[in-house]
Amino acid sequence: MSKPIKISYIWNQDNMKKVFDASYKYQFNHSAKRYIGWLFIALVQFGVVASFKKGAFELLLFSTIMIIYWYYGKKLIAKKRAMKSFKNSPFKDKKIEMSVDKDGITILSNNNEKWKWEDIDEIIPLGDDIMIYKYPNFHYIPSNGFKSIEEKSKFKSIAKEKGVLK
Repeated sequence: MSKPIKISYIWNQDNMKKVFDASYKYQFNHSAKRYIGWLFIALVQFGVVASFKKGAFELLLFSTIMIIYWYYGKKLIAKKRAMKSFKNSPFKDKKIEMSVDKDGITILSNNNEKWKWEDIDEIIPLGDDIMIYKYPNFHYIPSNGFKSIEEKSKFKSIAKEKGVLK
């Protein structure tokens, strides 16, 4: 058996922001909530039209606030919660170490927690970085977490072989 791939990086606020943005977008694009959101926006648009026809500007104000909340407020509130959670996390500014082999991913810095390839839902490339999704958790690996480009490409080929890299 070949030598396992070693991954090592510092879990800092910059990495937290990157994984939040990527996971928020991923969850939105792969969730039924977006269809509910479209229905919500359509109903609010009826409120806007009705407010103009009847001169009910309080309905226009309410509809405008709801649209602003849907497009901007939800994400800001979720990001604020995620950042608060990061600040209270025991992993804040700690070194994260992983070992990857044909059996799965072992998170050495979390009491050797083992994620088998079959349990991982998807590995998502984010430019040079990688995000591992195992419901309900996301694990972010910055490109500097790999010792070399060869190890990163070996990681991707194992993930593709196991059917989790799309």
